[in-house]
Amino acid sequence: MANTKKPVRRGAPKDTGRKIKKKANVLSAEKIDYIDYKDVNLLQRFMSDRSKIRGQRINGNTVQQQRELATAIKNAREMALLPYTKRVAAAGRGPRRGPALDRGEQVAEAPMTDQVEVEIDETTTEDGED
Repeated sequence: MANTKKPVRRGAPKDTGRKIKKKANVLSAEKIDYIDYKDVNLLQRFMSDRSKIRGQRINGNTVQQQRELATAIKNAREMALLPYTKRVAAAGRGPRRGPALDRGEQVAEAPMTDQVEVEIDETTTEDGED
């Protein structure tokens, strides 16, 4: 049998010379001990524009705070205080393409007009009699 052990990784991680700045902990700064699921304004600060829970690194929370926060957000969603998702308009997409446009064919479109033609029958009177 051949030696199939994985090579041992040696050495410390490279020092790139950059100092890593720790994200400020909002909950500790505002002295919030208990995260209440009914405090929607606080919970929305830790959610993205699409209502996703932001990660611990982005929020700057401790592990325990992030767990409590996630539980509170999930409870608020269950009680319909927060949405599960929000629809965001897709930017950068063009108009829908059909199979004719995919083949490079020209498709004629009818011009759009805001005017509506109305025909009035002058044979009837206001009383509805002919």
